[in-house]
Amino acid sequence: MTQLEVRHPQGASEVTVLHASRLDSLAGKTVAMLSDDMWQSHRMLPLVREQLSAQYPDAIFIPETEFPMGSAAIDSEEAVQAVKARGADAVVVGNAA
Repeated sequence: MTQLEVRHPQGASEVTVLHASRLDSLAGKTVAMLSDDMWQSHRMLPLVREQLSAQYPDAIFIPETEFPMGSAAIDSEEAVQAVKARGADAVVVGNAA
């Protein structure tokens, strides 16, 4: 028999799995930039990279152009392996439409 779980639309769901732990700082880290290729990401991500580089001059920022681009492409094993291969400590993903 199929069992359905019904949730009240005004209620909250219990969070059972938290996000991965966050870095305290980007100082000295390698950061991969990934683009979903939406909403002027070709303009926004370079600006984000520029701002972060100014704040963390000893960090390495790998531009989005060096990884697969597009929503489906960044949600792939190929993108994960590309980020791992570059030794990234963190990933910045953008932009949502």
